[in-house]
Amino acid sequence: MNILPVALTPKRVLLIGAGSSAALKAENIYGSDCSLTIVAKEIKDIYFCDKEVIRDEFSFSYVKDCDVVINASADESLSQLLWENRKKYGFLLNCVDMPKYCDFYFQAVVKNHDLCVSVSTGGAAPKYAQFIRNLISAILPKHSKQFYEDIKTKRAQGDTNIYQDKGKVLLIGCGPGSADNLTLKALKALNSIDIAMVDSLVGKEITDLLPKNCIKIDVSKKKDCHKLLQEEINEMLLKCAKDGFCVGRLKGGDPAVFGRVFEEAVFLTENGVNVEMINGVSSVFAGCLAGGVTPTLRGFSAGALIVSAHLRESKFNDDWVELLRDFKYTMIVLMAYSFADKIAQKAEELGISLDTPAAFISKIDSDEQITIVGTLGKLSEMAKLCSKPAVLVIGKAVTEATRMPYSGKRVIL
Repeated sequence: MNILPVALTPKRVLLIGAGSSAALKAENIYGSDCSLTIVAKEIKDIYFCDKEVIRDEFSFSYVKDCDVVINASADESLSQLLWENRKKYGFLLNCVDMPKYCDFYFQAVVKNHDLCVSVSTGGAAPKYAQFIRNLISAILPKHSKQFYEDIKTKRAQGDTNIYQDKGKVLLIGCGPGSADNLTLKALKALNSIDIAMVDSLVGKEITDLLPKNCIKIDVSKKKDCHKLLQEEINEMLLKCAKDGFCVGRLKGGDPAVFGRVFEEAVFLTENGVNVEMINGVSSVFAGCLAGGVTPTLRGFSAGALIVSAHLRESKFNDDWVELLRDFKYTMIVLMAYSFADKIAQKAEELGISLDTPAAFISKIDSDEQITIVGTLGKLSEMAKLCSKPAVLVIGKAVTEATRMPYSGKRVIL
């Protein structure tokens, strides 16, 4: 069957039946400019409780002046009667779930202000069409009314370049690894990207979700192996946005947690680029929960402090170690794996108990995830049992991790 998508001018529609199938049809019609008359012997769906329904058996007196008739009563004999008389009375007919009695099929429709997207399976699988419709609905922007209004205004003014955006940059937190930990907002954003600038902690499972024609650029900044300076990345983002592209800056975890989001967002904003920032699931909290650690465990920790053991030029940051003395909180240390020896050494120099509970949670959100539970004095040994990237958690709350469920593997020293 050939499908011809058309937009009908307002029509007069007769709907027969008031059950669940009729409710789906009525909802679509009420959302259009068509007038609707409903005839049903009885109301079977709560949707119609506040609707005007003619409680009557069908008769052809109701089709007078109707353009479209929809039979949702599941009465096949009535469908056949309508089919045989449709030309006499001059209406188009749709009989729900009876393709042989249909002049047309309904499409699953997504309406987003002035944008309308319809999906059809030619009547073969309406539920599947609705499923695809829902997927499309999920990726469409919810706040685009002004965009459509601007297009209409420009078109009325004769602007022939109405579809060219000025370009924008999306700073997207992609979580600790798996696509399962992407937020819905991040997933929607990935579908709109022309160019993706990707950090090393963003895995293939996520980049595979990018559009096929999306250009991917590796801008990884690994320890001792920076492919690009931050200033160079800033300039690349600016140029691509100024050229009219939608650029996605894909970052591991959450961009607000040691993610250089400030440098990029401020630079682009000051250069007139539209920037949108999208939070991600941070490895800090995903790691703790995956390893069974509750960082704010009542009775063991009054809060959590997030620090980094890594400074620019791969320098070791040990300013936070002194805080471990009589510490009543949980210390969550990022980029600590390579400095395990130095952390333990610094703690010993400061007279901090090497029996302080600690855990490395490594390869978070992957099949290789492992949690090593031990103490400050065993950090070097613990590091040898896992690999980076890893989150280090220090504090009394770690002692209770052995009682919690966890993901991946776990080793207790």
